[in-house]
Amino acid sequence: MADYYCYLWSTTWPNLIVLFLIWGVILTRLVWKFVVTWRYERDAWGFLLLTGKTLIWFAVLGVYTKLLLFSQPDWFAQPSYIQGAVLEKGYDSKLGSYILEVHNGSEQRQFYIDQNVYKQLKVKDQVKLMYLPVRREVVRCELMERK
Repeated sequence: MADYYCYLWSTTWPNLIVLFLIWGVILTRLVWKFVVTWRYERDAWGFLLLTGKTLIWFAVLGVYTKLLLFSQPDWFAQPSYIQGAVLEKGYDSKLGSYILEVHNGSEQRQFYIDQNVYKQLKVKDQVKLMYLPVRREVVRCELMERK
């Protein structure tokens, strides 16, 4: 499981850092506005205005967080596993990535792998893969049996 989240972090760290910075700036700003309102504007109008600003900023935070979930949905999904035989492997020049096709019983699926795994695997090898369920990128590949 640690491999899964380390891999996600390595592929999405710029998005997460920007999201954390946005959260940090907005929450710091809201705390500062609360302190200023508490010190200098202790009336109903000051707190009503602060409540309105807080609702607007939480809506902005919700939008940015939702954008991360749309672009990186694997963060809130469990890793998926498959064990089977390698049917085919190849390179997709349009995507610029290596593709591995695995056959498991009646199920046949394509996965994206890195160049090192591509070079080591042969057709008909038995493998066990841990992969991202949405993007189908292989996080860990174990060779079970070489044929």
